[in-house]
Amino acid sequence: MDSVALTPDGTRLAVAIQTLGRDGKVEVITLATGAVRTWTTMRAGDGRPENLSWDAAGRWLAFFWSGATSAGGLWLLDTSAPDAGLLSGQRLLPQTVGPDEVQSALISPSARTIIASVIYNGTMRVTRGTVVGGIVEVSAQTRRPLRTLLAQRAAHSSDAGWYITSCALPSIDPTGNHLLVSCGKFGRLDRGRFTTLPGDVLAEGAAAW
Repeated sequence: MDSVALTPDGTRLAVAIQTLGRDGKVEVITLATGAVRTWTTMRAGDGRPENLSWDAAGRWLAFFWSGATSAGGLWLLDTSAPDAGLLSGQRLLPQTVGPDEVQSALISPSARTIIASVIYNGTMRVTRGTVVGGIVEVSAQTRRPLRTLLAQRAAHSSDAGWYITSCALPSIDPTGNHLLVSCGKFGRLDRGRFTTLPGDVLAEGAAAW
């Protein structure tokens, strides 16, 4: 399990699953009845679904397809439509935008903006204080950045020196104003203010509001 997300009304749970040696899939479970709907893809070994997020109405489910292929990026799935393939919906944001690499992304409840974790691949020399990426709000319509919510600076270790790290985006709350993030430390991001929470740094997005 790489990601989980509850609908804003708390009635359905989406789960992104990657089975070893098989295709990734997304399941949506109706909690009151246990009924399950499943979306899969034939792109075995081509990537996996991560970073699930719902729109405010609980109809559209976004997931980030992680993989070094042309299909990588943030996809939107209509969960009210008849069953179809996992990658049959609309791709809102590719995994590579110009010189920048999108590591993960979520859709806001309004579905008008995207919250993305970005690495600036154009960074040639990394030293103390170098901004190497961060959490960015992006227009879902134009794919252009609107504002930086959190700047990610170069990390340091005694054996590797200064190096580039990325941020993980486990979850966004139903209002769209609060994020769970992991940028060196695990915590919450409230309209640009980061607060550390108890827990380890998350490499994946298996946490939810």
